[in-house]
Amino acid sequence: MRLGLTELLLILLIALLAFGPGVSRWMNRWSRQAQAAHAEEARRRAAREAQRQARRAYILHRFQIVAAVFAVATAVGLVYTLGLRPIEAEPRSYTLPAAAEQAAAHTVTETAALPLEGYLAPDGVAVRDGWLYMAARPAAGSGSALLRMREDGSAQMAVLTEEGIITSFAFDPAGDIWYTLLTGTGGALCRASHDDWGASVQQVVTQIDGRPLAYPAAVAAGPDGRIYFTEAADFTPRAGSLEDALRAELMGHTATGWVYVYDPADRSVQRVLGGLAGASGLAVSPDGGTLYAADLGSRCIWAVDTGARELTAGGRGCALFAGQLPGYPGALAAGPDGTVYVGYRWARADWLESRAAEPGLRGIAARLPRSVQRRLFHAASPLAQSYAPDGVLEEDYVSDGAEGWALAPSGNRLYLPGAGEGMTYFRF
Repeated sequence: MRLGLTELLLILLIALLAFGPGVSRWMNRWSRQAQAAHAEEARRRAAREAQRQARRAYILHRFQIVAAVFAVATAVGLVYTLGLRPIEAEPRSYTLPAAAEQAAAHTVTETAALPLEGYLAPDGVAVRDGWLYMAARPAAGSGSALLRMREDGSAQMAVLTEEGIITSFAFDPAGDIWYTLLTGTGGALCRASHDDWGASVQQVVTQIDGRPLAYPAAVAAGPDGRIYFTEAADFTPRAGSLEDALRAELMGHTATGWVYVYDPADRSVQRVLGGLAGASGLAVSPDGGTLYAADLGSRCIWAVDTGARELTAGGRGCALFAGQLPGYPGALAAGPDGTVYVGYRWARADWLESRAAEPGLRGIAARLPRSVQRRLFHAASPLAQSYAPDGVLEEDYVSDGAEGWALAPSGNRLYLPGAGEGMTYFRF
């Protein structure tokens, strides 16, 4: 039987009347359930968002508290570090000694290098009987050693070793080695007798007026056997290395450095020259009559009679040998013809000397971390200079491959520590 359109419409109408109300109720229930589910999800989302907002506000509040505490702690730390922290040299006002302007010098630039196996650039240099002697620290490990090798770089060997740092050394007329030693608790002037079988070491001076010898920096021997040595500045050993102590004195200019003389005949120690702002170098003239002392902070070299005692830098009996130097002197040496050689640790710092009358600003620089302080000073140029016995400038030594904290002349050579390792020498 065929169904026509009328029959189909009737069937649909009957189905709609029979099932429509149920379908409608089911659709209504599903719609309400869906709306309720959406509403519940919306409430949950709103609750989660409120929790996130509350958590974020809590974290932000805690962060603000921490930031405020950190800012206050940083401010207090800066105030203490840059203004209140105890330092080795509380800065003082000073005036550099006036000096006549020098004529231009001949410039020497020809250099050559000598390797130094297993050791850093030396802290002290001397030449004797064709041997080049060096006080150097091992590249790996601690302590210091006195080495020697031929001037061509061969036959390197250790003469003696020390647990501390050998800051300088010199030979007396008998061939014994006198050296200044720096340890963590103080310093010492030591004497070493040596031969091919080894060395015998004796600490000769460890105290000055009942206190430990602080930061001995240089030693020189006179032809009469007397030994001259310096105390760079009257600091406690907390200043760190000799370089740190000299830098502290350079910024502080307390002028507490001294030159002493030790007489092996009667084992006495006497004061020769005081008032040095960093007693960094010594040299004795070949005839033994004149003692030259480097004044680091005053950028000058003083000359006094070797028999003088209890003098003050710039005072009676103390003559200005060379002043207004281009850098801060770190070492002195006297050649057999009386020529005085000076090596420079750092170049002249305009920012420092422009504040000579402003100890407060220099005190801030003195309280900076040592890693920052080191970047305030730069390599000197010229690296070294030579002066005639009458104080006339003769030669400038210019090189990027050497350092000026030690030097030793030998014939037509001037030996200095290498910029990284080993030795460098000028030919002139």
